[in-house]
Amino acid sequence: MRRHPKSSQGFTLIEVLIASVILFLFLALAAQAFNQSATASRKAERAAKVAALVPLLLETIRAEIIETKQANDQTGQGVLFEMGYQWQAKLLERTSPPRRFDPDEAEFKDYPDRFNLWQIDLTVTDKTYQRTWRYEEISWHE
Repeated sequence: MRRHPKSSQGFTLIEVLIASVILFLFLALAAQAFNQSATASRKAERAAKVAALVPLLLETIRAEIIETKQANDQTGQGVLFEMGYQWQAKLLERTSPPRRFDPDEAEFKDYPDRFNLWQIDLTVTDKTYQRTWRYEEISWHE
């Protein structure tokens, strides 16, 4: 009778299971890391898209405030590049230029109130993303 000596001709079931568990853990961690990086990339892209729109909106809001020449609070809204925006301007202060000496009349001259200091709240919305900024703007009228 021939006896077969114990030789390593393959892996045991336990070794295969342990290797499988390690492999699946690695794959799960890699998938989670990929998912998180894809989500972060989408958020960064959306934030950059909205931030690129802000300089255009600042000019638009400034022009609307100067154009209306109103002395009270103002609001506005619109859509630009498929993104919605709305703004509210609250008048913080109205003032005049500083007094100046007029050499022709040999006296100090007072000027009427021409400068307005506004507090602007700007909200930009892109689908489910929304961002709000607050800043101050100066306008004047003749």
